[in-house]
Amino acid sequence: MSERKLDVGAIVHFSRLEARTGARAPEYRIEQLLVLADGVTLYKIKSAAEPFDRIVSECDLAMPS
Repeated sequence: MSERKLDVGAIVHFSRLEARTGARAPEYRIEQLLVLADGVTLYKIKSAAEPFDRIVSECDLAMPS
């Protein structure tokens, strides 16, 4: 089980999207923490620029600079 570093309400960037497109991704807000049976935490994130939510792991997120 890993200790999470991000909480609901935090503003983050979806770094995997930035790596794929080469463009700066919009900011996302963490909407919900999803803890799996094995203790892994996933994050439900939402951007005002997209009409849908994303479910991602912590390694796919970066704090904005």
